[in-house]
Amino acid sequence: MFKKSLLLIFLWTLSSADTISFKNGALIKGNITAQNTQTVTIDIEGQKTTYLKSDIDNIDLAVKVSPPPAVSTPPPAVKSTPLVIEAGSVMHVVNTTQIDSQHHKQGHQFKMKLETSLISSDGRVVVPKGTAIYGVVVLSQQAGRLVGKSEMIISLNAMTVNGKRIAIKTNNINLLAAQSQGRDTARKTLRGAAIGGLINGSDGAKDGAKVGMGVSVLTRGKSTAIPAGKLLNFTLISKIVVK
Repeated sequence: MFKKSLLLIFLWTLSSADTISFKNGALIKGNITAQNTQTVTIDIEGQKTTYLKSDIDNIDLAVKVSPPPAVSTPPPAVKSTPLVIEAGSVMHVVNTTQIDSQHHKQGHQFKMKLETSLISSDGRVVVPKGTAIYGVVVLSQQAGRLVGKSEMIISLNAMTVNGKRIAIKTNNINLLAAQSQGRDTARKTLRGAAIGGLINGSDGAKDGAKVGMGVSVLTRGKSTAIPAGKLLNFTLISKIVVK
């Protein structure tokens, strides 16, 4: 009886989550805490992130949220006021060129593109969609001819805003190919919580369930690769300040 009650509580929690569907195919679940005509803010396990409604295809509210009270028009923002993206915000980026463990070793720099604008807590666009994002291969290990595993770890380290390159710090994404057994490993598409096994080691399942998106990992010829055009999620570890 106790187990059955826990199961009902778990299912009710899942069904009561608000859902945001993005135009690029991304899907996130959490608790929508605020929204207006331009932005929506969602709380995912204690981390609040704000998105532009122009990037969103649909918002599904599990529980009706009362509209925010009418407020007077705020004064114009002071130009000298820094724009801040808080730590814990999720960055949706698209890979522009293939990265693989066979050709790209530790220290290799690569370029990606921001797929969803980054919004400050007060609703201002800090980093617009399409901004150039840069990353680095933290680890690249190629499997042996007959046995072993190919592994590649990547993270983001910079972005270009208003013509200036700004340093950033994100979590690592760890891509691990299947054990080599003397023949090429077929393409694998990982979706939903399955991607969690590739993110942040043992804690990956939790992160994978949160991002709710897939990434194709190509393991042809015992190599681990991220093909061009793939959508990835990174989480900011340190806040971004744009002056």
